[in-house]
Amino acid sequence: MRPRIGYKKLAVVGVAAAVGVVSTIALTSGSASAAEVYGYSGYSMGTDAHAGIAASGPQVLSHIDCTTDPKAASKNDIATAAAGKAAVAKTVNTTVNAFNDKRGNGVTSTATAADIRVGNLLHVVGARTTTTSWAKDGKLDYSGETTFASIKIGNLSVPTLLAPKPNTKVAIPGLGYVVLNRVGYYKTTSGIYSYAQAVVLHATVKNQYIPEGIDIAVLKTRAEITNPTTALVIGDVYSTKANVGTLVTSDPTSYQASCQGTGGKTIRVSVGEVNIPKVAFVGAGTTTKNGYIGKDKSAITFTAKTASIKVANLSIGAIESSASAWKTKDGKIGLASSSDIASIRVGNKVYDVPTAPNSTLVIPGIAKLTFNQVIRGSRYIAVNALVVEVPSLKTKVVVGHSAAGVVG
Repeated sequence: MRPRIGYKKLAVVGVAAAVGVVSTIALTSGSASAAEVYGYSGYSMGTDAHAGIAASGPQVLSHIDCTTDPKAASKNDIATAAAGKAAVAKTVNTTVNAFNDKRGNGVTSTATAADIRVGNLLHVVGARTTTTSWAKDGKLDYSGETTFASIKIGNLSVPTLLAPKPNTKVAIPGLGYVVLNRVGYYKTTSGIYSYAQAVVLHATVKNQYIPEGIDIAVLKTRAEITNPTTALVIGDVYSTKANVGTLVTSDPTSYQASCQGTGGKTIRVSVGEVNIPKVAFVGAGTTTKNGYIGKDKSAITFTAKTASIKVANLSIGAIESSASAWKTKDGKIGLASSSDIASIRVGNKVYDVPTAPNSTLVIPGIAKLTFNQVIRGSRYIAVNALVVEVPSLKTKVVVGHSAAGVVG
């Protein structure tokens, strides 16, 4: 039995900034709880392009960002999820649900699509993928599976693939190959996460639908449960996120979150250029996370890097941010953040980049910029490297978001 952590509640605090919500975490201390604390985390998405496609990145995203609420849930749906010029998946639904019942404590992530198609090369109907991770009676376990109602490769129906074995590789003439029912897990002493992906497209030859060299995951899910020794290590990171008015026009790109860390390994997520119609053009972005939960210390670090961004007549050079948090077994807590922006230009005019936290710059008739926007609590820290507000477009864009914290 691991130590029980005294707490009243863990709350995700939405802080109005730039493009929407800055995810931060606040902890209210209290008397010891009679139950063990578990961290619930997971995501589900329609499509996710690897190696970069313009206007790609995670689409139809549902996610739970490390919460202790066993009733936490998220869902999303959309008519069509596209990667580049290819309309890959239609009628997509994604859900993530935490639970605490006879199964134990855990998370289930599910994604479905009525139709998955890559031109006349591949056609899948009724796709469903799901994964679950749970803790019960001191044991950690997972499950994951994918099923299809029908599947065609070219004009050939393949009924033997309706319930494919894990990690089934199939050649697709004119494209490359696909991996069906890609599943797996990663287990540490404090938790487990599992993943399941319905279809992973690998374009290894030139074709009219997906650029050669690109990998696209269609219906991608992850579920994570953590029971910490020292502390939960929490937070999230993304390259960009955009709103027009109250409407989210671009989900977080290169998004990552954490509940149990990465076992000390660096996990990197990259996305190519993202074109947000009539709003912004964003260069390639990369995020990393690296963290662990140990008996003596728990720690987490997130970083975000974006090559450049253009909004209206405004051009901004490379943008970076980072956030770190740690806690030792004797109760010491540390927090740190940083951000950096290479340049700001409107036409031929170059502006100085302020470095002080929460500095602002108003460019008349163009935009209001907020730099190094920092929100700090006793156990968390969040930073947005840059917030761009363009009144004429009713647009807000957050660039370089990193947040980290500890619970317990």
